[in-house]
Amino acid sequence: MKLNVPTTLTLIRLVLSPLILPVLLVNFLPYNSLLINICMALVFVGFSLTDFFDGYLARKNGQETALGTILDPIADKFLFYSTLIALLVAHKIFFFWVVILIGREFFMMGLRQVALEHHFSVPVSAFGKYKTALQMSCLTFIILNPYHAAGYSFQGLGLWNVIESVLLFLTISFSVVSAKTYFDNFMRQFNRLALYQNKKDAQ
Repeated sequence: MKLNVPTTLTLIRLVLSPLILPVLLVNFLPYNSLLINICMALVFVGFSLTDFFDGYLARKNGQETALGTILDPIADKFLFYSTLIALLVAHKIFFFWVVILIGREFFMMGLRQVALEHHFSVPVSAFGKYKTALQMSCLTFIILNPYHAAGYSFQGLGLWNVIESVLLFLTISFSVVSAKTYFDNFMRQFNRLALYQNKKDAQ
């Protein structure tokens, strides 16, 4: 099977991001050098941009494929999880926020799987799109920040740490709110399906 450009970009994110990013982040972020952090952030942004370009090129050139549709969300999760875990190991993020962010993604995967089994889908919401943009912005800034040591603290209330804390708060908030929005949408469709099935069985 010949791979097109969008699928190739997805595979790059899927295979290389969990292999390259954690090694770089864990080994170089503890130096707390702004120059090194900028380089690490550029690598992360580069991988993140493949998520935009694979979808954009696939739609623009009519190259959307079943393989690309399956691999794209998996590649996104690999990039997100590997970055979060690497930042945790490098003592750049508090473990509780990692648990919330990763737990939210597993919750959504379970929700979508149940919806799929009942033959309906949970469409992407505006909150979900904002959440993704905030996540990538927040992770980029955490990677950039040379003044943040371990855990979640304001450490002298420096501007870098204040901005990082605000971004992290917004990211957590949007993650929780968007998950609640998806769950409400899921329950409406699930209850509607159950009501239809009950009426059908009663006939």
